[in-house]
Amino acid sequence: MKNEITEFIKVPLSEEEQNILFSKFKPLRLNKGDYFVKTGEISKYLAFIIKGCMYCSYNKDGIEVVDEFSFEKDFIADYGNMLKSQPSDKDIKCLEDCELMVISFEDLKKIYDLGQTFEKIGRIITESLFLNWHDKSKSLLLDDAQERYLKLIKNKPNLQQRVPQYLIASYLGVSPETLSRVRRKITSEKNKNIS
Repeated sequence: MKNEITEFIKVPLSEEEQNILFSKFKPLRLNKGDYFVKTGEISKYLAFIIKGCMYCSYNKDGIEVVDEFSFEKDFIADYGNMLKSQPSDKDIKCLEDCELMVISFEDLKKIYDLGQTFEKIGRIITESLFLNWHDKSKSLLLDDAQERYLKLIKNKPNLQQRVPQYLIASYLGVSPETLSRVRRKITSEKNKNIS
């Protein structure tokens, strides 16, 4: 489990630094359907996914609006509300049984004070969370549904096998019927190119 996190952060660590960092991470197992964060709760933990798939969603007038999918080797948290110590306005839920390594936000902040190496690790984690949000926001503004879908499956190739279509449609901001049309069109275009 340590190897996956050190591969992600790509920061050379001495044995002492590894011991400090990994003494703060704790293993957590959640079952399919369990919540990591629930709307209204104050989120206190950041998770690194060792195994499994999770998603974030908001409730808009009783309709689930999907914001993000996260898989192995992703960090996940309600980071914005965690920074503000405010109750979460979204759910983070397991789509599969999940094995996580979690660190409390308080421990993460304490680690930053231990030196530049740990500040760099914190920066890498927060940059990865920011870039996921940025790429989705930009795509929603600039791309049509087909382009958004193609980018999504390019960045998360095993998504279609692990995530229900209605959740993918919600993430893309389209109806399941529109997503079916988009997928048919892509398949048709691929078949034309093969012929």
